[in-house]
Amino acid sequence: MTNETTRDDAKDGTTQSAVETAYHRIRHLILTGEMRSGDKLLENQLAVAIGVSRTPIREALNRLSAEGLVVLERYRRGIVADFSLDDAIEIFRLRAILEGHATSRAATRISEADLQRLQELERVMETQFEELGWNEHLEGFDRLNTEFHAVIAAAAESPRLEKILASSLELPASIFNRYSEPVEVRTRRTHAQHREILAALKARNPEWAQAAMNAHLFSLLPTASGSLEHEDGAK
Repeated sequence: MTNETTRDDAKDGTTQSAVETAYHRIRHLILTGEMRSGDKLLENQLAVAIGVSRTPIREALNRLSAEGLVVLERYRRGIVADFSLDDAIEIFRLRAILEGHATSRAATRISEADLQRLQELERVMETQFEELGWNEHLEGFDRLNTEFHAVIAAAAESPRLEKILASSLELPASIFNRYSEPVEVRTRRTHAQHREILAALKARNPEWAQAAMNAHLFSLLPTASGSLEHEDGAK
């Protein structure tokens, strides 16, 4: 291997790392609602904020466009995508079907270490909820809840399914909140549902595990009534 080849490989690795950094950072900003529907995604500003060049930003936006989180307009300018009520419902129904299947597979494959991790994640989520209140604990809850579901998806031992769940079927917090019931109500119910999912996994019962996950996700299904409640509350 020549020195030139080594330098090229190192450069490719650095570029790919920058793309991953840009992708995950922009995706996080969109999903957490820090960047909202219709916000412009300016390559120069994003490059400075994230600390990479414009090329990784451009590649990251292409990936996010393929996932439906970004709309690329003329001259490759990006904006954060908007979602209708029908879009939100479709995403949650697809997620419920796929994640229910993943949970069924996980029931007979999950390790004791992963079960302990799920139990610890839920314990921390509930502790933060009680100590900080439903509003203050949201940032930590979102991170821990994402990991809770990711552990189950990985335990299904289906790389294809895990990749689909990890890279798509996501709904930005601002859109989800627009069409769903109040945060406190759904958060309290979520903790109880997480405990049932965990119990089904511990019992190694695929049917129960799938039903518990389906019930959990379908109970979060966005509705037109949720949208109307938020509009009334804003008046």
